[in-house]
Amino acid sequence: MTILKDFGLRLRELRTQTGMSQDTLACRSGLDRSYIGSVERGERNVSLRNIEILCDTLDVDISYFFDSERFSLQRSFLKRELDRPLAERFSYIMDRENNLIAWRVTGALHPDEVKRFSLDLKAACRQLESKKVKLLIDNSKMMTKGQPIAFQYEVTEKWEELQRWFLPHCEQVTVLCNSKFMQNQMNRLAKRSGIIKVQRSIYSEDKDWHADDESDLNDLLLWYYKV
Repeated sequence: MTILKDFGLRLRELRTQTGMSQDTLACRSGLDRSYIGSVERGERNVSLRNIEILCDTLDVDISYFFDSERFSLQRSFLKRELDRPLAERFSYIMDRENNLIAWRVTGALHPDEVKRFSLDLKAACRQLESKKVKLLIDNSKMMTKGQPIAFQYEVTEKWEELQRWFLPHCEQVTVLCNSKFMQNQMNRLAKRSGIIKVQRSIYSEDKDWHADDESDLNDLLLWYYKV
């Protein structure tokens, strides 16, 4: 495979992972749709400036774009994921004693769903001691057919809004990630929202790093208090 075809395949892969069509990527980047198509087919050289534009639009660091972590090019999982009840894809608990809210995401989310359960998370936060709230966010089980999935670009915009709201209330935020891609995504999002000052995004290829796949949120809290 030539370097141009490999670059194009990587672009298509990350575009697919973030849920963007070629038209959406073109519109958001200001680049021509036919240009993006030719880059993905490995037919065109790409300037450093356009690499920067594409990475910023995909919301990944340039260094991550050239990382060896790879993903499937299929997006057929998305509709099936969103057809599952939200209760199977999102859950949360509040620990008053430790001033902590923990939530877990196990599948794809729709922006309207994020907007809806954000109201519950904000209501829970208001019941805790302000400026000392701890958040434990478990995205490590966002998987389908053994492949990690990422937040779609419309969803990350809603997460950023939620983070901005939480920022003045939080003392500590821990995010467990399912891939280096998500870790990169969460760090970039946190920098924009400002919550990076109190957030750490964790990813490890060692699957023994926290509670197992059958654990519930209470098990996750037990793991959290031990580390």
